[in-house]
Amino acid sequence: MTWTEGIITRKPHTDNVKLPEGGVPYFAWQKARDLGAWGKTDLTDENPLPDRQVNSLSSSLRTILEQHDQEIARRIDLKYLTLARVAVPAHPHRIYYIIPTPQAPYVLLLPSQRRTWQIAAVACGALLLLAVISRLLD
Repeated sequence: MTWTEGIITRKPHTDNVKLPEGGVPYFAWQKARDLGAWGKTDLTDENPLPDRQVNSLSSSLRTILEQHDQEIARRIDLKYLTLARVAVPAHPHRIYYIIPTPQAPYVLLLPSQRRTWQIAAVACGALLLLAVISRLLD
């Protein structure tokens, strides 16, 4: 007779994934998070990802969704939102982000990266000028 006793414990592993990791300015991300009409998909091992979503997923998310070694089961809750980034040649210093909302698309206007650097340079120049003037007056 062989007596075997043991306790098997398994902790679920939870990953929070935010894609894309970069490329969306904070203000656009915040508006999308607050106003966006997010779609939801709940997946388990028995129901695979619908074809319409497989085609639209980035390659980095596809690698995350692959089954891992020694994995017993998996449950995936996805929230997704497709938004548009539009640069109009007639307005080179503006970037438009179109965010779908439940009522109508929301258009967010942000300065381009070049315009942001220009504004920062002017602000630094103004501070430098004020510092020089205050030194001259002392």
